Amino acid sequence: MVRVVLLFGGAILAFANSNAVSKDRDLLLQELEAWKLSGPGIYAAANGFSPTSTESGGAPSLDEQLEVFAAAKASVAELNAKYPQATFSVATPFALMKHEAFATWVAGARSPKDVPAVVTPKSVSMATDSVDWTTSGCVGPVKSQGACGDCFAFAATAAAESAYCLQNDRKLELFSEQQTTSCGPGYGCGGGWADDSLEWVGVNGICTMDAYPFGNFNVPTTLPCKRECTPIQMPWKDVAKPLGEALIEKALAQMPIVLRVNGSSRAFQYYKGGIITADACTGPADHAVLGVGYGTAELPFFRFKNSWGSLWGEGGYARIQRGVGGRADNAFYPVYSWFNLVTRNTLVISEYYSSLYASPKSRSKNEQWTYDGPSRHISVGSNKQCLDAYPNGAGGYNVHTYACDATNGNQKWVIDSVNHRIVHETHPNLCLAVDPNQNNQVLVEDCVLGAPNQWIARSEEKVRVVNVGGLVMTAFKNEAVSFTSFTGGAWAEYMSWWVNNADHTIRSVNNRCIDAFEPKNGGTVHLWDCDESNVNQKWMFDPVTKQFRHLTHQGFCLDMATATGDRAHLWTCDATNVFQQFYYLA
Repeated sequence: MVRVVLLFGGAILAFANSNAVSKDRDLLLQELEAWKLSGPGIYAAANGFSPTSTESGGAPSLDEQLEVFAAAKASVAELNAKYPQATFSVATPFALMKHEAFATWVAGARSPKDVPAVVTPKSVSMATDSVDWTTSGCVGPVKSQGACGDCFAFAATAAAESAYCLQNDRKLELFSEQQTTSCGPGYGCGGGWADDSLEWVGVNGICTMDAYPFGNFNVPTTLPCKRECTPIQMPWKDVAKPLGEALIEKALAQMPIVLRVNGSSRAFQYYKGGIITADACTGPADHAVLGVGYGTAELPFFRFKNSWGSLWGEGGYARIQRGVGGRADNAFYPVYSWFNLVTRNTLVISEYYSSLYASPKSRSKNEQWTYDGPSRHISVGSNKQCLDAYPNGAGGYNVHTYACDATNGNQKWVIDSVNHRIVHETHPNLCLAVDPNQNNQVLVEDCVLGAPNQWIARSEEKVRVVNVGGLVMTAFKNEAVSFTSFTGGAWAEYMSWWVNNADHTIRSVNNRCIDAFEPKNGGTVHLWDCDESNVNQKWMFDPVTKQFRHLTHQGFCLDMATATGDRAHLWTCDATNVFQQFYYLA
């Protein structure tokens, strides 16, 4: 009798469980159907963000969809419990996408080719101010890459839009992600590198979005390149690659920049708002976005614009914790082609009603110059005219700006980087100079090597530094400054340096500067985070003796130390010491 009761009780329990499961399934089905009719669900269906059947490889069955949706709800509940500074929800376009498929689709930003992945304590920062480029008029609307894995192209194109806008009176022009995807470097919908794309856009220009619209929304295979539109030329050729939060903050203070983040995490898949904390996305940086600022709310954060449409996150934007290192892995941004012409005492040459003067920097277009190699023209951003040295009728020459004319020999100049002077190509032995006795008016006079008033150089120059013995200065030995005879291959970029003639720093490809903090023979010379206020990073090249003299530690020069130059150091300046003699290769 007891046994019959037990069996009957077991049947009741089984029926109750079955009934509960049925009710749970009905409720889950209602939620799934509601999601499908929502904005995120419609967007997901249009772009193919749904699982494939594990059995047929085709469209998933209803049971398979319910299984994925239930797993998404479980992940959301776990994320909300573990990371309360952010909000997670299935009300995103990726609720019906298995996480493995989501992670594969996201990973379109290939690993960086030449940027170390290690994050040191020095790269962590906590700036107390805030930056928000979305109020500038130079950040385009949130766009969608659809099913195509070309986040790198969207981030690079967005950075190009902002950089071009900031240089064109804040007039925003939307550019073509499809051209960057189909015609630029990388693997199209299979991924690529945002820095390569930015460099490609800088060299080749880019068409407008209207002229070459995006067509890969629901097509995961890269569309063929079309060459029917006319590209707009960009005001840059080089791309800076800051590594670490301190340098990323400095870059964001200048313009919106490309950031790399761990976008394949579950936190990104279900993100709805708030600040994603560091422990929620600990994987590798595999997704490219446009950084648009930073600030502090409950936590310090970086803010970025994504390319997953406006139904994801905070209207297509997101915030990620700042001040912990490694969450915003590294960045890229365009370096404008214009430059300042700076004097030895850090004044800049500016145009005023076609006349020229040296004065303190004001960041106006009157002091922004560009150089065109084929025509030898140096033109100014204010009136778009060219530097022109013309006979004054008294046996000499005057200088002003004048309408550019490729046939006008008075407008041909050579920027002599090694000797820090601007030399006229047509009129022999004629150099640009500043007259301190005439309110720093700019004039032309006979060239004299080493003349202080003829010391005029580009504000920053990309060069190779070569010892007279033929060894090239490199930055690929961690923090050491060393020299090598190897000049090609994948390491070539580590031999490039940016000599800043305005703040007198020498910067490596990884945005670290040559620093000497021990004013003694044999004093350490190494690479350190660039800081224009750091007196240990001040150098000036002497074209007469061919030495890099330290401006703070008077009487000391950069020295190779040995014939092999394994590790440079500081040493008393000696013009006869071949270990201290260098020249530039522009």
